[in-house]
Amino acid sequence: MGFLTPALLGGVALVAIPIALHLIMRRQPKELTFPALRFVQLRRDANRRRMRLRHWLLLAMRCLLVAGIALALARPTLKGSGLKGKEGAPLAVSLVVDNSLRMQYVHQNRTRLRQAAETALELVEKLPDDAAIAVCDLGRAAHGFAPDLSAAKSRLRNLRPAADARPLAQAVEEAVRLAAEKEERRQEVFVFTDLAAAAWPEDALKAINRALAEAPDVRIYVVDCGVQNPKNASLGELELRRQVLRAGETLHIEVPLSSNLGGSHPLVELLLQDADGRLQKRDQRLAEFDEGGKARVAFDVADLPLGVHQGAVQLAGADPLASDNIRYFTVEVRPPARVLLAAERPEDAFILETALTATPGGETPQYQCDVKTFDALGELALEGYQAVALLDPAALAEPIWNNLWDYASAGGGVGVFLGHNAVGQLEAFNAAAPQRLLPAPLKRVSRDATYLRPRRLDHPALAGLRRYAEDIPWQACETFRYWTFDELAADVYVVAAFANDDPAILERRTGQGRVLVTATPLSDPLVAEGREVWNIWPAEPWPFVALCDNLAGYLAQDDQTRLEYRAGETARIRLRPGRQVNSFVVRMPDGEADSRVATGDDELAVSTTDVLGNYRLTAGGRAQTLDRGFSVNAPVETSELTRADAEAIVAALPKDRVRLSNELDKMEQYVNIGRSGRELYPWAIGLVVLVWGAEHVLANRFYKSAVSDR
Repeated sequence: MGFLTPALLGGVALVAIPIALHLIMRRQPKELTFPALRFVQLRRDANRRRMRLRHWLLLAMRCLLVAGIALALARPTLKGSGLKGKEGAPLAVSLVVDNSLRMQYVHQNRTRLRQAAETALELVEKLPDDAAIAVCDLGRAAHGFAPDLSAAKSRLRNLRPAADARPLAQAVEEAVRLAAEKEERRQEVFVFTDLAAAAWPEDALKAINRALAEAPDVRIYVVDCGVQNPKNASLGELELRRQVLRAGETLHIEVPLSSNLGGSHPLVELLLQDADGRLQKRDQRLAEFDEGGKARVAFDVADLPLGVHQGAVQLAGADPLASDNIRYFTVEVRPPARVLLAAERPEDAFILETALTATPGGETPQYQCDVKTFDALGELALEGYQAVALLDPAALAEPIWNNLWDYASAGGGVGVFLGHNAVGQLEAFNAAAPQRLLPAPLKRVSRDATYLRPRRLDHPALAGLRRYAEDIPWQACETFRYWTFDELAADVYVVAAFANDDPAILERRTGQGRVLVTATPLSDPLVAEGREVWNIWPAEPWPFVALCDNLAGYLAQDDQTRLEYRAGETARIRLRPGRQVNSFVVRMPDGEADSRVATGDDELAVSTTDVLGNYRLTAGGRAQTLDRGFSVNAPVETSELTRADAEAIVAALPKDRVRLSNELDKMEQYVNIGRSGRELYPWAIGLVVLVWGAEHVLANRFYKSAVSDR
């Protein structure tokens, strides 16, 4: 037992007042001349004893009343009933405010971020002036403790949603560390959040546990500012068939949607930027949700001119969370890629050339193929090609291999599609020069009948086939002969295998470029003169044409151009070979322009990507020697509003050091208990009222009875 104001216990001495009054005002008996009747005398003695008992009872009640008032005003507390803390020490308070985009959810005309900030401000208003306060949000910068309460309030009022928000657990860890630095103070952390499950994964709880283990005096109070049953419609990540298009190629975009709003089907709009950078509606579709609240919408845009094109897909209409209703994209339309096809005879390249240049409906082909013989490779400059393919090569001269190595190291793509011409020439292929490009020494030709069967389609060379994964008839890619290899080099990756798990397509990185090697040719005719065919892959246009297209695109490094980033990531835009930029201008999504200095020879880096939208990079003034772009989107986790199990969070963290509530008053109650114990004032003052009422009733009854007795 303790007291918040022990000095008031001196009021117990006031008990002497009713005692003195009792003694002073005690009624003295009056002497009356009366006949000496025994009956009257006995009655008098009985009344005297009863009156004496009543007076002592009233005296006790009044003494108890005075003592009770004194005890109640002293505010007794029950020690040990609350959280641990340094009793009597000043406060060190760390406030963590979740300002992720998810906190823009609007409920009752107020965002969750505004609700959290106002609740935090209300708490700060009630803290003593000597309290040390730190405000931690989910931004990347740590502010530490505010110099005074006014500065802390200013930080709370100026909180803005952070598109590049860090995990909530990191901010909580920072707050715990800051509070623990104030060893001489009571250390308390308040977390204001919507209690979304996405912010409280298991690894986050483990990280907070570790932080609390290192700070044994810190307590955490989680203030729930969320909504019990959030409603929302959101767009998922945009799925672009290609980010780099060739002239005449159609832009294909798909977007998944989810909704628990119910009602009518919303409208999804495709927007493209005009010459002034303004988004204009190009197309629209109705989203038809299934029973699970899922939908998918696709857009196709044809005839995009050469250059950079930026736009967005947005969900028309309004819902409580607007930040996940729009997704931005950037694509580049380039001229057809120049591909060099080298073969023993020009006609040997016919199959692959047809697969790469044939287009339906008279569209512009994506590849411009030049066919040369192997002998021409020694004198040919390769820098003007995006990819070079060796179709069933025989033994080549060492200068040719060295030329190919230099080309690949500088960023080019080389394809080596082995076949029957390598038979009997193992020594030449296993020499030092070709082995810098090949994945391993050639071993032997396998005659095991099989077929191409990739187990996964996540490699960029096959990623374009992923959306058709269930429909590809791989059995049509029958293979009767293929090369096997000795132990693969450490930097070799098996892109795809045959059905018997022998390697079929292999990749080897060389400097800034890449090399693809197939164990069987892509150009073998269906009927070979004087020999057996190695495979019949070209017999089925599907999937042969798609496979050739993806492999050629990978060698041309179309996949290496990344044009979509998450908020907070550093965007890196690779420059084309031979292109050098000393300075450039970045146009932000809000229209502001900022000059930058190039820090690398082969790429441009932009680290300020904390605003969602489309960015444009230009250089060279009117000559436009550089015109590139990229887009920044929020992570899909922004739309995950499912609430966490509050009891599970409390159970996963140290016992009696974490409290959770959705009301600030309850938080204050927990804080007061933790500082000074559980207050018994309400019970004490209630007891005083009962004693006072009892004394009043007894006094009225006794005095009325005394009058009637007289």
